[in-house]
Amino acid sequence: MNALLKNIVRTWTNNLEGLYKPASLYPLVALRIAFGFTMAAWGVLMILTGRVSEVFSRQVMHFPYEGLEWMRPLPFWGMIMVFLLISVSALMLAAGWFFRIAASTFTLLFAYVSFIDKASYLSYYYLVMLLAVMLIFSPAHRLFSIDLIRKPTLRVDFAPRWLLLVFKVQVIMVFFFAGMAKLNSDWLYSGIPVSLWLQDIAAQAGFNSAIIANNGWLAISLSWLLVIFDFILPHFLLDPKTSTRAFWAVVMVQILGMILLPTGIFPLLIVLSCTIFLPAEKIHRVASGVSYFLYDVFQFKADVFKPGGSYMLAYRYKRLFPIIAMLFLSAQVMLPVGMYLKMGSIQWADTAFHFSWDVRINHHKNSVAFYKVDRKTGSSEPIAIDQYLTPIQQQRLAEDPIMVKSFIHQLKSKPELRISQDALEIEALSCTSVNGRQADCITYTDETLSLLGNSGYE
Repeated sequence: MNALLKNIVRTWTNNLEGLYKPASLYPLVALRIAFGFTMAAWGVLMILTGRVSEVFSRQVMHFPYEGLEWMRPLPFWGMIMVFLLISVSALMLAAGWFFRIAASTFTLLFAYVSFIDKASYLSYYYLVMLLAVMLIFSPAHRLFSIDLIRKPTLRVDFAPRWLLLVFKVQVIMVFFFAGMAKLNSDWLYSGIPVSLWLQDIAAQAGFNSAIIANNGWLAISLSWLLVIFDFILPHFLLDPKTSTRAFWAVVMVQILGMILLPTGIFPLLIVLSCTIFLPAEKIHRVASGVSYFLYDVFQFKADVFKPGGSYMLAYRYKRLFPIIAMLFLSAQVMLPVGMYLKMGSIQWADTAFHFSWDVRINHHKNSVAFYKVDRKTGSSEPIAIDQYLTPIQQQRLAEDPIMVKSFIHQLKSKPELRISQDALEIEALSCTSVNGRQADCITYTDETLSLLGNSGYE
């Protein structure tokens, strides 16, 4: 018994000591560069494609989060400046130029854009903000960055292994929770919503979608493959022998996802996040070519860009930082897992999973209509909501009863509707169909809305 305990203690001690062994900083540098350039491109595209105007400037009504009612969109040119600053700070983050200031500025501006309106939030914003916050407190700028020109003593070539592991675990959570959300009877036994998606794609391509509907095994097989992919892939990413091939597997799957099921920049975000798993020597080989070029052309003093250094990062409180990182990651696991066990897969994916990652889990068809009702006669008149809401807001409205309540309260304040009369009220009819089932419709009246409690939006 004593020998067994000694072996357990010895193994545990060795594992802890292994967390402090040096690991190359190049994978973190690659993540910094890929993340910065991607988010800079996102900010520019939001402006050039007119999304800034569509999502923010054309809104007549807004749906703030509880406690954030003070956050409002700026005028059109103000929002343009916000997205330009997001792009500039992201470029500075990628280049490692005034890194912590740039990373903090990007994080604050991106959080402002994310939480300014409940209807404009996309769930992959959560991963962007997590990575941005983690980069702020990381040494990602202490190798292959412009900051080294200002202060060559910043250079660090190696960091404790636990630091890289924190970023890897954060990325693995994306796959883990995506797999968890698929653990339901629709995915595993009916092949839904995959079957519905394949039928839509086939119809758009001009093929007979009935072939897919009549061969359910195809959708079920693909559903199981996607679940296995989410749970098994992290093992191959963590193994240095298979990490490169696993990375290219991620690339191929995400390219396929972008073609079949467009989900914004999420596939690209996943690919760039997985650069943290690439072997350091391969990243070093690419960086060395660039470094030698910069070193020869600009003749920087000391060894600012010269590859092959051996500096090791030393944390002053080397026992405290891993504990903080462990608590940070543990909270991200325990809270959503607890809610998953309480809600079940489908409800969790539609509510708690909102603050997670933009992985398409269920197939939704939503609609909502509003009516001005005369209590005395029972007659009703439809309200044209296009003048008040953008298409994106209308889509989100059908999914959230609290937003319906908020919208009705805002409509009542519109003088053109003249709802101040006691005989008139506003009712809403919201219908939602999940995974091809018959739509569930709910009529919202003053009485049913009062049961929702205080929305915090009035």
